[in-house]
Amino acid sequence: MSIDPSTAAIARLSGEFSCPSMEAGFLEDQSGTILRYLRRALLLYSLFYMMFGVNDIVVLGLHGAATPLLARLLMPLLALGLWRQVRRAADPVRTAFRAGSVFTVCWLLSYLVVTSYRPQDVLLHGASMVIIVIAIQIFIPNRPLHALAIAAAGSVAFAVLAWSLHAESPRHLASISTLILFANIFGALAANRYARMAREQYRAQQVLKNLSVRDPLTGCYNRRHLNAALLDGEIARARRDRLGLSLIMCDLDGFKAINDTHGHQAGDALLHAFAALLQSMTRETVDTVVRYGGEEFLVILPETSLDDGVLLAERIRAAFAALRVDTGGATLSATASFGVTGADFAGGQALAPHALIAVADELMYAAKRGGRNRVMARPFARQCAHDDIAAAA
Repeated sequence: MSIDPSTAAIARLSGEFSCPSMEAGFLEDQSGTILRYLRRALLLYSLFYMMFGVNDIVVLGLHGAATPLLARLLMPLLALGLWRQVRRAADPVRTAFRAGSVFTVCWLLSYLVVTSYRPQDVLLHGASMVIIVIAIQIFIPNRPLHALAIAAAGSVAFAVLAWSLHAESPRHLASISTLILFANIFGALAANRYARMAREQYRAQQVLKNLSVRDPLTGCYNRRHLNAALLDGEIARARRDRLGLSLIMCDLDGFKAINDTHGHQAGDALLHAFAALLQSMTRETVDTVVRYGGEEFLVILPETSLDDGVLLAERIRAAFAALRVDTGGATLSATASFGVTGADFAGGQALAPHALIAVADELMYAAKRGGRNRVMARPFARQCAHDDIAAAA
């Protein structure tokens, strides 16, 4: 059972989702944009930084500027190596953030070297430091708090170096230090706002997506989502990995009588309780619970043998039979009937999703004909006929 996107909180300080799975989904959705921004930032900032080496030559001469030029030249080489690492990484987004951290730390260290060789231009370097701080926090992809920590640490190191050079009056140094401090605050606020806005937009998209694929009463996936290649995808994965796949079709017994006797609100409460039980007893992010229609539910169990599917259905059946649902006006109990089928894809054979559902559905009706509150099961076989399924009753 996945988190409701509408309830996903965004942390005030970090600007990230408090829920790790929601944050992971956001990063996966934004991975293309993150990598594109990182590539652009590594290219532009390293090249522009190297090009400003002309000023070092003008001020220090070619011989005197050797060390600052070397410090600048290392940045494009580092950028190239980091980008190659990101492209080869199994988790490119997390690697991109680490690359952003490494690049910015080295950039700041390099800039301290350049500053130490040109003490007479410390105020000019301080103004450039303002731009660097803003670039680190806003334009180079990274986690907001990590970028803030790097920018703040670099700013402190620059201020210590600037004051230790004794090349400017304390009044000028205090002014440039204050300007750098304001740049850090502005950059942090802007980065936090951008991070929150991006996640709020993603959250709104997920809410709309949820409304289109989930049943509003039970929170389970709806028939539309099932028909949009959900089961086809699970079958394709089972064939590719030579795994088992089981289905459980379940239906509440005597549900019409409950509605007629206690009203539709009581029936809705019972449906909601049954759906919550199904979701709590299945594997989050692995199994899928679908409201197939009315009081009928379909549970898709990837990487599950028929025997394991039957055991799960029996546990659900017993738990629901023992469940008491308070509807406000009465305490209700009910039972459910289950049909379980499974297919083994060890041979990689093809299988039509509707055929697998049809077998589970017929087995569920066989359970109802056999007395209700029971589980009927059989392995899927392409040649199985309706009479064979009926005979299982």
